[in-house]
Amino acid sequence: MSDEIPLPALPPRPQDSHKASVGRVLVIGGSLGMAGAPVLAARGALRAGAGLVTVAVPERIRDVVSGFLPEVMTIGLPCDVDGNLESSARSAIEGYLERADTVVLGPGLGRAPCTEDAVLALLAAIGRPVVLDADGLYAVRMKVSDLASRKAVTVLTPHKGEASALLAESGSTQISHRPDRAKRIAVASGGICVLKGPATLVTDGTRTYKNGTGGPVLSTGGSGDVLSGVIAAFLAGLPAAGGDAFGAACLAVHVHGAAGDLLAARRGDRGSLASEIADAVPEAIRAVVQRGRTA
Repeated sequence: MSDEIPLPALPPRPQDSHKASVGRVLVIGGSLGMAGAPVLAARGALRAGAGLVTVAVPERIRDVVSGFLPEVMTIGLPCDVDGNLESSARSAIEGYLERADTVVLGPGLGRAPCTEDAVLALLAAIGRPVVLDADGLYAVRMKVSDLASRKAVTVLTPHKGEASALLAESGSTQISHRPDRAKRIAVASGGICVLKGPATLVTDGTRTYKNGTGGPVLSTGGSGDVLSGVIAAFLAGLPAAGGDAFGAACLAVHVHGAAGDLLAARRGDRGSLASEIADAVPEAIRAVVQRGRTA
């Protein structure tokens, strides 16, 4: 394991950039009581530089989400009377899946059986890179190896408890060594594991990056949703990361933590909001770009 793995350079954008050329991110999430989660992921993606962000949520909360963030487009998806996403969401969103460069799947979706079915149906339909987070991870907890058949990269972003579920660990069989746990998830899924926590780890099963930014300031609800959006934006802009999804994920984790460091330097290590972490991302990116110029 190494925290010395070089992060990809992040060059300034070409002068002729436009919103469709710098990355299109689709966020699929939300449920009654958890409308904020996909919004925070969308905010993270926008602040990390995605040019176009669309948020797809159960129809019952579409108006709520629209009022949160005017910069995003919204899609209402089929849901049951309780606002849970239904498996027919796949056919309702197929056209949008084709236009997205990267998809975030899971923030705030909830764990209703019909929603689990919807997640699995969507994964079968998505031919783009996917950032799988939160309730998206819950839906695949018994089918992690099925992800290996996806043609595009899957980035899984579990915290400690979600990692245990993905590895089918019980309390007595948990593996305490975090790098081993992250590597097992990456190998089983055929993707990239971002194991969140102190010194977040990123691994593709061969290379492992230990992040050195961030700290207690990130210990706030919604911080992980923001991270998913930042990862998605960097995956959508893969040419800027040398076309390496692992490098893009490492850079996203570094920048997300650096945004937290900026907030901690100004106001201490507690009390910052997840939306404020997202809003500090452009400044963190600027520091990375400037460091690349002087390297």
